[in-house]
Amino acid sequence: MSSGSADGVPLRYELLGPLRIHREQAVREAGPAMQQAVLAVLLLNANEPVSREQLVQAVWGSRATANASGLIATYVARLRQVLEPERARRSLGGVLSSWSGGYRLAVGAGRLDLEVFEQDRLRARELRAAGDLAGAGAALDRALGLWRGAGLDGLPGPYAALHRGRFTELRLATEEERFEVALLTGRQHEAVPELALLAAEQPHRERLRALLMLALYRAGRRSEALAVYAETRRLLVAELGLEPGRELAELHQRMLRADPALELGLEPARSGRPPGGMLRAVWRPAQLPLDPADFTGRSAELRALFRALGSGPEPTASRRATAVAVAVISGPPGIGKTALAVHAAQRLREQFADGQLYASLHGPDGRPRAADELLARLLADLGVEPGDLPGELEQRSALFRSVSAGRRLLLVLDDAQSAAQVAALLPGSAGCAVLVTARSRLGELPGARTVLLGRLAPAEAVRLLRRLVDGAGAGAGAVDAEQAAVEAVLAVCDGVPLALRAAAARVAARPGDGLVRLAGRLADERRRLAELSPGGRGVGGALASCGERLRRAPDGLAGWLAFRRLSRLGPADYSPLAAAELLGVGEDRAEDLLDLLAEYGLLSRTAEGGYRLHPLAALFGRTSGWTRDGIRMAAAEPGQQRAED
Repeated sequence: MSSGSADGVPLRYELLGPLRIHREQAVREAGPAMQQAVLAVLLLNANEPVSREQLVQAVWGSRATANASGLIATYVARLRQVLEPERARRSLGGVLSSWSGGYRLAVGAGRLDLEVFEQDRLRARELRAAGDLAGAGAALDRALGLWRGAGLDGLPGPYAALHRGRFTELRLATEEERFEVALLTGRQHEAVPELALLAAEQPHRERLRALLMLALYRAGRRSEALAVYAETRRLLVAELGLEPGRELAELHQRMLRADPALELGLEPARSGRPPGGMLRAVWRPAQLPLDPADFTGRSAELRALFRALGSGPEPTASRRATAVAVAVISGPPGIGKTALAVHAAQRLREQFADGQLYASLHGPDGRPRAADELLARLLADLGVEPGDLPGELEQRSALFRSVSAGRRLLLVLDDAQSAAQVAALLPGSAGCAVLVTARSRLGELPGARTVLLGRLAPAEAVRLLRRLVDGAGAGAGAVDAEQAAVEAVLAVCDGVPLALRAAAARVAARPGDGLVRLAGRLADERRRLAELSPGGRGVGGALASCGERLRRAPDGLAGWLAFRRLSRLGPADYSPLAAAELLGVGEDRAEDLLDLLAEYGLLSRTAEGGYRLHPLAALFGRTSGWTRDGIRMAAAEPGQQRAED
């Protein structure tokens, strides 16, 4: 297997800036931008096979054309000539080889600048944890010295764009670590000019502002330190509608009272950490998914979440001081719970300077993840060694509370099934906040504030569809040019973001048809869910997942039969009394069934205490069946009956 050398000549690659290839002492040109984008994907998956389909999606995304796969083959052939110029034209590549329908780029150890950067950064954390601050500072200087500009600078495609954002965050977080070490070693005077410049470039990054305040304070420039806080607060309130986060606000108060600890160290010693070498380093996880670029609306829900988490323009002071703030976003499948959670978390991330954790509470098979498994991963993400991990759930939960104590962490728990699943994952410190998404309200979760998420308002739905269709390459203004078709599509999608995304994907997949053709296809109820479920996913896939979870639940068959009968009556709001009359059961039994369906995402609860069956869910109920092997989604002819009825 090749070690990443061409004819014995070591190759070296640089991604932390414009992409460059080094061969011997010369820099090799990697070719045009699209070809460089292909190479970047292979480098970011070095020594692993990448399929042609993955490369097409990475470089073109939804804009891929029919000849994209052929272009990938052309770019790879040209890259082979760059990487291995002495190799015969049609011979097998040693560095860039064909591999099971795709390609594999062999990269030797230490031959990619990103890998070297991450090794230096990890070494700095280990040295800092061991008390060698001088060694940690030198390692951080080496790591940052590898950067030559923005990572992947100038490369096209969604994959490069995604990683550019990750690289920016990596670089800034490493700069912050370097400044922390400088302040711990008394070099505040030399840190101030560079900190001031970087803080000006990143005006909303509160950790940088806090470090600048501390450097100025220790340099004897206390009035300037307080002025930085005042300017930061003005910017945050004016531009984002947010008050400064806990770290910045607490630092400001400590400066006002001239806390002596500010002169001695970066911050007071934190309590509650495990003893000895249990923590590998001072870990600051940054796990939040990318903020959706086309996020639309939800301003009222965002304000409610900020209040619930004690971090917005109207924080709940008592919760902020005494307990972990917990907010639950509840709603039916496809309504945009995860997108809202990620968007809110990204806006709040600077207020949780010790890190942001993200965990999906359901596995790839659709089953809930066990709490002890989730805790093992969260503790590892916070630096706990595998050998120090307790075996029992209660002990792991207690250790998680200890490790998180005194830290400012934001925890996003996606797709929770029950309050019990979440309760074991709650931190124990008032400096932390937890944002949960769930199809049910999780009413048993102590102290949680619930935000019920419903369909988008008509104006928001139009804006989202416009962004999606324009972004899919259907042509700017396509939505405004076909208003009748747009109204028909919006009526079918009923303000459900996942349905709108699926509709836009259909338009992108059939660029010649446009919205008019899509509206015609959606008008046929028998094919509607299939149109809104590209690749078996989308709305139909989400609802089928709900059905599968219900199928495995106690009393699941009775719940499914109730869902089928209500679906035949069409979308509506139901009270337990009305449902009891329709289902032919007592009111208490009807309420139990409605609660069961809401828990599994097939109904949603309303703010008035009722239950809502949405149009697409009703259509799913009418056209799907319960079989021995699972929930079967089918296009039923009007009036057709099924055996389970």
